[in-house]
Amino acid sequence: MEWPKRARTADWENGVLTLDGEKKFEVPELTAEIMERLAGYTLVGFHTKGFPVTDELLASFAGHKNMVNFGVENGTLTDACFPIFAAMSKLRYLLLDGNSGINGSGLFALQSCKLDLLTLNHTGLDDAGLLQAAAIPKLSHIQIDHTAVTYEGLLAIAGNNYIKPVAHVQFTEEQMEHFSQTQREKAKKSAQLDEQAVEECRRVLSAFFGEMTAWERYMDQAGFEDAEAVPRLLAIWEKYVSEKPRMGYRPLGLSYSPQGTYKGEQFLDAEQITKNKLYIYTREENTGFDRRFLMKRVGEGWRIDAVQERLNGWQRVGL
Repeated sequence: MEWPKRARTADWENGVLTLDGEKKFEVPELTAEIMERLAGYTLVGFHTKGFPVTDELLASFAGHKNMVNFGVENGTLTDACFPIFAAMSKLRYLLLDGNSGINGSGLFALQSCKLDLLTLNHTGLDDAGLLQAAAIPKLSHIQIDHTAVTYEGLLAIAGNNYIKPVAHVQFTEEQMEHFSQTQREKAKKSAQLDEQAVEECRRVLSAFFGEMTAWERYMDQAGFEDAEAVPRLLAIWEKYVSEKPRMGYRPLGLSYSPQGTYKGEQFLDAEQITKNKLYIYTREENTGFDRRFLMKRVGEGWRIDAVQERLNGWQRVGL
């Protein structure tokens, strides 16, 4: 094959090597020579599926400076592969599903990495390995279906409130919700919960959700040019929100969801911050978004002071 001078992504599956999503070459197997050639490119993404990639075959990628997304699915990797990935300074996504030789004993090598997503479905990942994964500082999502992880092992990492294990088969929805609840409990501050304040905050939020849903329904019919669009939104803010308006976000920046941003919001939990501030945790039933609303006592009532979504940890977003 005639190798191109440059490539940013490389994918191998079923004997076909695809570079940059469009240049396809018949490559029956990935040899050490081919891997060395690929490692010479300034790749940001590399993925193989169904080839028995070994730890040794990855050696040429050690120290790759540009790699962001790396995947070896259904290969023959073991925990000896992790030092190779540890040397990839920009690596964020590591997909290792189907490598049964991995049990997680080598994950300690990634503790100085900026890894965000790790998939280990259909591997030998066990409780000790999961504990090592939870020590990776930036890791926010780890997929653990069809592994040796037990529920006791899962609960053992609940002290890490940043990580979000993903398991659709390994554990039931009830078990995963209990894990999330345990995570929240461990992350809570020691202030005693004011149940009356929680009820008042939920009433405020319910009313806010209802009026925002009605406003978005109105916007879907009237459009942004309608004379009442801004006044109606400002009236909602005046009633329920203490957050200082920010450029690019409502109410200064008009945007709406035809489905309703808060139409399916369900209350999950509450956390007391101080006497006059608390968090209300919710989940949107259609999208699965986890949110927490910072509520602030203003005068004799409560207002919404900010909202965060659980993305890579809790991140502030616009109302």
